[in-house]
Amino acid sequence: MSKRAKRALWSAVAILVLVGPPAVFLGRQGWEAGELLELAVVLSGLVAAVAMVLATVGASRLRALTTALGIDRIMSGHKWLGVAALVLVLGHMAAAIVESPELLDPFAASLGIQFGYAAAVGMVLLSGAAAWGRRRGARYEWWVRAHILGVALALALAGMHVFWLGDLLEDPVMRVVCSALALLLLAVLARRWVWQPLFSRRGAYVVYGVRHEGADVATLALTPVFRGRALRFAPGQFVWLRLHRRVVGVQEHPFTIASSAELTDRLELTVRATGDFTRALARLGPGQKVWLDGPHGSFTPDAPERVDGLVLIAGGVGITPMMSMLRTLAERGDRRLHRLVLAERPDQPLFGPELEVLGRRLDLDVLRTAGRRVDADLLAQILPRARGRLEYYVCGPPGLLTGSLAALDQLGVPPGRIHSEQFGWTGPVPTQVPAARSTRSTNDATSPADRLPTHPSIPVPRVEERSASTRGG
Repeated sequence: MSKRAKRALWSAVAILVLVGPPAVFLGRQGWEAGELLELAVVLSGLVAAVAMVLATVGASRLRALTTALGIDRIMSGHKWLGVAALVLVLGHMAAAIVESPELLDPFAASLGIQFGYAAAVGMVLLSGAAAWGRRRGARYEWWVRAHILGVALALALAGMHVFWLGDLLEDPVMRVVCSALALLLLAVLARRWVWQPLFSRRGAYVVYGVRHEGADVATLALTPVFRGRALRFAPGQFVWLRLHRRVVGVQEHPFTIASSAELTDRLELTVRATGDFTRALARLGPGQKVWLDGPHGSFTPDAPERVDGLVLIAGGVGITPMMSMLRTLAERGDRRLHRLVLAERPDQPLFGPELEVLGRRLDLDVLRTAGRRVDADLLAQILPRARGRLEYYVCGPPGLLTGSLAALDQLGVPPGRIHSEQFGWTGPVPTQVPAARSTRSTNDATSPADRLPTHPSIPVPRVEERSASTRGG
């Protein structure tokens, strides 16, 4: 199944889950004109609860979702479902108070109503934590803990609100629907927060060496702890890495896999020590274990029979997913045309020796910008005249994406052939261009609140080795 078909399938499933319970409820109830306010109270609360469940499930790192939809779509959906849930909850409260003014005093209300008030407060705090986490300088680890705590409180209190009131559960069919939603949520959360961090053997790796590449750069060489449990990934995907096997209170950061997908018996991550977490990685000794969650993401090339070649545009360490693609193509003996544009610091050329080797193994042209802005004139120098069915991949900081996507638009590249991935301090991926048409992104490197830690990695210049880079800015 193609990536577009998978995206369409999972989008349809999400829409069905969102509208299904309200549709079942309406089909089971007969309402008169005078009961419209009561209907608004029930439906707003029901849709808000379903939106909360979908937002939580979507952000729980289900590989079937992350590989089909991409992290940017999932986290964008997570954000807007959360906003919709908050608006619906506030509307639910307002409609309930209009219908029954005595509910305005929560201390005089029943226990079920008090749980509802508490859930609404939890939703407001959760939204505040999300807004706080998007600020520059906010500590990623503290934001994650605050966000998780807010989600747990809001979901638990909303569940108790529904259970204690009992009105929605009186109908046997709705009781089954609500139970199914609750079981889905509990199963996903148990997998995400209990099974994977404590018991799963998949993703368990051990350090067998640390190679210091410079004053602040080191390479971790990893091998799977359990035979046959190595991660299988597509080039361009990423993993989350953690140093401890605990349920809560654990730091974990995303790292792009930049090595060939054909080699899975070892994994190397080259990191620049720019924070506490990456400095801790550089101090790891042989025999110490790490845990990888993944692979995730859909920033991956399409099947060879559908594409005549790849045009890769990278900014700095945004080259790492591109190296995964190129290494994989070289291992597979690919004979198609490929082009690589590198916007990088003049004093930090990336992958120089390896790209020379890859240039002999592949039909690959490399253009280093040497500080020049990526624009339509520059890209026209390297793009072939007969462009056929080329696919375009852009990865780097927001500024690079803005200029590159605008340049590709000016050159008449169809939006459906452009895929982008952003690192750096986020916000939406800047895909708006001044031309009439606009490009679109297929995946993003953002974390659950569009905020990831500093991008600390430099790839290793060897064809046969793996390297990875953290996603973030």
